[in-house]
Amino acid sequence: MIHHRARPSRGLALAVVLLGLGGGPAFAQQEPARRDPIAAEALFERGKALMDQGHTPEACAAFAESQRLDPAGGTLLRLALCHEAEGKLASAWLEFGEVIRVSKEGTGDAAKLQERVRLAREHLAAIEPRVPKLAIVVPAGSRVGGLTVTANGLPRDEGTWGVALPVDPGDVVVAATAPGRSESRTTVHVAEGQQQNVELPPLAPVLPAASPPRAPAIVHQSSALRPVGVGLGLVGLVSLGVGTYFGAHAISKWNASNTACPGTTCTGGDGVSLANDAKSSARAADVTLGAGLVAVAAGVVLYLVGAPTTIEVMGSTGAVSVTF
Repeated sequence: MIHHRARPSRGLALAVVLLGLGGGPAFAQQEPARRDPIAAEALFERGKALMDQGHTPEACAAFAESQRLDPAGGTLLRLALCHEAEGKLASAWLEFGEVIRVSKEGTGDAAKLQERVRLAREHLAAIEPRVPKLAIVVPAGSRVGGLTVTANGLPRDEGTWGVALPVDPGDVVVAATAPGRSESRTTVHVAEGQQQNVELPPLAPVLPAASPPRAPAIVHQSSALRPVGVGLGLVGLVSLGVGTYFGAHAISKWNASNTACPGTTCTGGDGVSLANDAKSSARAADVTLGAGLVAVAAGVVLYLVGAPTTIEVMGSTGAVSVTF
């Protein structure tokens, strides 16, 4: 049993980089925090208690946070053992290797360091054949500018394409994005001791957003018949008014002529003049009244002929009825 955290590990930065490439635990993506040895020790003890109670995932989280706050070889070994028990073989494989490296470089109790190396090598040899591997293959046709590839959220840079890298057993989501291209997501299940290859398909170009439906085109058109009919009607009404005036004037003059010439004949004087005026006014009334009636009738006909008609204009959204 390991009961001490031991000296801080100077190799944690390398472990973080390698875990990022191999699909290790989420804490590997976090930036190093300021050292807090007291909190780290408390979390270390909490992790041991959780392991004894069978709460493996919670114990691993406690060991990982302890290692983040104050890196130590003993904590790293505990974390590796915890990840092995949790089934995260790639994470454990990397951590056991790091334990061996830092223990060889470490100072202190030589017997404890040797025991730590022996234990790490023993577990490393046992899990190494079980560690699954995943290679992300990016063909030339799939390589576009700005291409970004990740495996379970961790970056897979161009230098790793086509290389079988250790991953933890389970589902691995391979995602790819590029400017102006649709995202590609592929989920592959990798079992213990298995090697999988995932070929990245070409990313489809992003289609421009569909334009909103356009309003139907409406052609405005007016008929000249109705205005002409209205004009003629007005002229006809004026002519009827003028004809009525002349008719009334003719009747007035005729009555005056009859008064001046009460007999059946009138040979001179005002009677003859009034009679001639009455005849002239009557003829003017006949002409203007006739012209007025014709103009009004023509105006009515033109107004009715020029009545609005309804046609259908085919727009982008279908047929639309339009009244002119």
